[in-house]
Amino acid sequence: MSSSVRMCIVCRGRFPQKSLLRLQYQNSKLQAFKGFGRSFYVCQNCQNTPKLDDCIIKVCRLDKKHKETIKSALKEIFLYG
Repeated sequence: MSSSVRMCIVCRGRFPQKSLLRLQYQNSKLQAFKGFGRSFYVCQNCQNTPKLDDCIIKVCRLDKKHKETIKSALKEIFLYG
């Protein structure tokens, strides 16, 4: 049986699900996926891309004013998991 394939929200590349970082925006907070709710995937190559925060804002249908909040949440997720 083959692994599930998912799409990165930044580059739109398709990768095995296990190789991607899975995130979710819930209760006005960006966080690692908690096991329930809607989520999205980011590949290893795009985790350091400057346009990552813009893609997250678009996918989560947020206002541009949330950009700094998204940036700081991403930093925290990449540092602490």
